[in-house]
Amino acid sequence: RNVLFFAFCFAPLVSTTFGSASASLSLDKARGTRTITLSGKELDLTFSTFWRLISDPDSRFEEVPQLATGIPFKIYGVLKPKFLSPDTHFGVGVIVHETPEGAKWERLELTKLEKREDGWVEAKFGEFLNDGGFMDDRDEIWFRISEIKYSYWTPGFIIQGIEFRPVKKIPDAGDLMHATMPSPFDSLPVDCISTIISFTSPRDACVAASVSKTFESAVKSDTVWEKFLPSEYSSLIPQYSRVFLSKKELYFALCDDPVLIEDGKKSFWLEKASGKRCIMLSLKESSITWGDTPQYWRWISIPESRFEKIAELLNVCWFNIGDGMHTRYLSPRTHYSVYIVFKTKNGCPNLGDSPVDVGVGLVGQEPSQKLIYFIGPPRRGRGRGRRRETETRDVTRPEAREDGWMEAELGEFYNDSCCDDISFSIIKTNTPHWKSGLIVQGIEFRPAKIR
Repeated sequence: RNVLFFAFCFAPLVSTTFGSASASLSLDKARGTRTITLSGKELDLTFSTFWRLISDPDSRFEEVPQLATGIPFKIYGVLKPKFLSPDTHFGVGVIVHETPEGAKWERLELTKLEKREDGWVEAKFGEFLNDGGFMDDRDEIWFRISEIKYSYWTPGFIIQGIEFRPVKKIPDAGDLMHATMPSPFDSLPVDCISTIISFTSPRDACVAASVSKTFESAVKSDTVWEKFLPSEYSSLIPQYSRVFLSKKELYFALCDDPVLIEDGKKSFWLEKASGKRCIMLSLKESSITWGDTPQYWRWISIPESRFEKIAELLNVCWFNIGDGMHTRYLSPRTHYSVYIVFKTKNGCPNLGDSPVDVGVGLVGQEPSQKLIYFIGPPRRGRGRGRRRETETRDVTRPEAREDGWMEAELGEFYNDSCCDDISFSIIKTNTPHWKSGLIVQGIEFRPAKIR
């Protein structure tokens, strides 16, 4: 293992396991913290037709983008913070080949180019703290590099990638003074601090644990984590095959290992950062047109599903799924997004690339309406393909999930007081062709992302 560790320190590993972008991983020899470099090939480059992919013997990646003509440009990218080391300050920078245009950055005092030992140069453009790694799987770090609007980059500019590297924060005099001064809260009883923290959120509690040893001890208390657990948590414990030593351990189990409730009709778990309730409904009790007719639909068991039986579409001419749920299963005063979680077979004939009508809303109110794809037509950039893409630009495409399934958002709603019923519908009736190849695990309700 020592040999493997030092191999990672000195020989970065190029991989495709860090989300959708290929990346390079290496470890800091002293601290073991991760450095990740996203390949320039996978970045979102505006005016992509003015870039070309080349092989550079000095790059750790097989291909890197090179600017083929002089234009302004922008670079966008994203990385999930869970791939980085927790409790670590990171610097973010772009790695490029030195060009005459590099001097322009320095003259304008926009940034400082630094030469690297590997023959490339880098420009740092930001820092952030990965605070304990306590982030939801759906959290993302976005970055952007905008062109200097009054300058045009000359051809030959090469980008190897965007690097996330731990930085060592040098404390100033104020930091040292505060580090040596005791916190006024340390004089409070630990039980009192625990009670105060229990009125915050799980994320805030984990941040508070880094304030001092007193706070760390207070955060471990069952008083804190029992407040974050659902009121019926004692009925959920028997579904686990292990004994929990603390309420905190139980809380994280409910975040990472969903449990079945309501006789296996619903899957229940908690959002890790907020403790908000999440639910996935099985379609077993839903209203599916022709759902009980074996030649149209069948109920199958697959190991990667949460439910014992899930629905597979065999062959139907028209398509309709509808159901509802009482909002008492969800957290009050919370915005929720609703998703259909599914897989497709054989390209989902006559359904995968055809828009489907969906709707979500509280019973008695006008539901939201939208169109979704289960697969979607291929993206094209020119001619008739571009026209077709424009015509269907308002149709939501599905996204891949980390559990191997796909999901498409049906809509959003606000759960005010847990005293209402929520309904959803998924309809496809405007084409006469027979449809097949859709496998539906369930309908998922989870707190909406703040946009």
